[in-house]
Amino acid sequence: MWPRSGCEVPPLTARVAHAAFPKGSLAIRVREALGEVFADGQFAEYFAGRGHPSISPARLVMVLVLQFAEGMTDRQAADAVRARVDWKYCLSLELTDPGFDASVLSEFRTRLAQGDRAELLLARLLDVLREHDLLAKGGRQRTDATHVLACVRLLNRLELAMESMRAALEALSVAAPVWLVGHAPDAWWERYAQRASDYRLPQGEGPRAALAVTVGTDGYQLLEAVHAEGAPAWLREIPALQVLRMIWVQQYHRDHDGPRLRGKGERPPGAVAITSPYDTDARYGVKRGMGWSGYKGHFTETCEASRPHVIVHVATTPATTSDVETVATRHADLAEADLLPEQEYVDAGYVSVDHILDARTQYGIELIGPLPPDSAWQARDPEAFDLTRFTINWETQNVTCPNGATSRNWKSTSNADGLPIVQVTFKMPDCGPCPDRPRCTRSATGARGLTFRARPQLEAQRHIRAEQATDGWRAQYATRSGVEGTMAQASRRCGVHRARYRGQAKVHLQHVLTAISLNLVRVDAWLTGAPLGGSWTSRLTTLRQSLTLAV
Repeated sequence: MWPRSGCEVPPLTARVAHAAFPKGSLAIRVREALGEVFADGQFAEYFAGRGHPSISPARLVMVLVLQFAEGMTDRQAADAVRARVDWKYCLSLELTDPGFDASVLSEFRTRLAQGDRAELLLARLLDVLREHDLLAKGGRQRTDATHVLACVRLLNRLELAMESMRAALEALSVAAPVWLVGHAPDAWWERYAQRASDYRLPQGEGPRAALAVTVGTDGYQLLEAVHAEGAPAWLREIPALQVLRMIWVQQYHRDHDGPRLRGKGERPPGAVAITSPYDTDARYGVKRGMGWSGYKGHFTETCEASRPHVIVHVATTPATTSDVETVATRHADLAEADLLPEQEYVDAGYVSVDHILDARTQYGIELIGPLPPDSAWQARDPEAFDLTRFTINWETQNVTCPNGATSRNWKSTSNADGLPIVQVTFKMPDCGPCPDRPRCTRSATGARGLTFRARPQLEAQRHIRAEQATDGWRAQYATRSGVEGTMAQASRRCGVHRARYRGQAKVHLQHVLTAISLNLVRVDAWLTGAPLGGSWTSRLTTLRQSLTLAV
């Protein structure tokens, strides 16, 4: 790569752009306000040092950002570079510059998806915003996640097996056609000639089970042929064959009776189960009753009134990853970037008492979100004896019930997640004849037992839950609601709910480019004085409000 340095906008391009856009456009205003955000020298290690000079990577990054800001395809973005004078102004191109082929953008994205290169793009923009006093550490931030549908079809188990077999045969038909002709039975040419979703599957459980056994047998036959002694060793390295093997391990069990689909208790957990042969990183997740195959996108933005709301952190996880698992990594990333907030507003999915305490002690962050309530049935029944009705003596390590009985044992241990807990049990002679037994336990023969967190966590838990019940906390927490507008903006402008590409690395690059484009749109709106958009209100609600004011 031959890097450019300090490239100025050509005079003719500048005159024509300002004549065509007297009030400017997003591309023109961003260039005038921030200058060249990206420089070729940042990308030198991504390219070879010899050969034909490549297209400027700094320009390509800005093309990708503008592409996401305007919701364009690769071909539309390449045409805009050739035809639109405001884009030429932003990219410092001559009016006669012919641009490049649309395929260049796909090849460049492949380079950017490797390693942590996507993170460096967002970090560079944040540095530029700090240089212009549009971003600062501290203050308030808010975080939310949204579902992202993978760029693949949603398949049931039978379709998954058939499509995996077809994908392997498609790869072999290109990589080793002569070998495939010699090893593929005649039935395969008809059975796997079309996509599984286009296949007219048999009706009824019996015929479907028989077809599943047939497909399983075909898959094992192909894998055995590929791993046979006389087969070329490189066939086993074909990605589609490796995916086929993994899916067969997850979906089939073979014994002396032949292959069969695994039963309900034999299937792999959702965190590792492959849902498509074309995107092995996608996972099937469920949230609030909605299921999807793909990923989650987590976005963290600043929310200070004195500066534009800037997205400062982006994370992409499989759909099965719980939101709370991302908290520690996000805080570590923000600390490394010197962008830690004083307060972070999140929803219940990101909150646990341990993360609240860790954020406070390790990073000085006040993690604000609704702590989940006690899930015991006693806590839901106002007449029952929940944990708050018991007196815990941490020094003598015993618990006293509301009727004065004392526990007989105290055990400090850990739960399934490795978190410290305490388990206590009361005496049956005290619990058996107790008149309040129905208010305390539903066990017909056993005494009351309690399980609660260790002292620091339990005391913090009680304090936080009491604080959440106040009007002051609710008014403070209302700050988080603005992040829903960010998700709506990312969906309308950049299509964040649907993955454009396959694989978690490229989907994460999509989310980073989404964040960069939204940041530039917001900075442009801030500098031009455009007001923030309000919440959507239906016409019926507007009419009701007008009638109320009239009265």
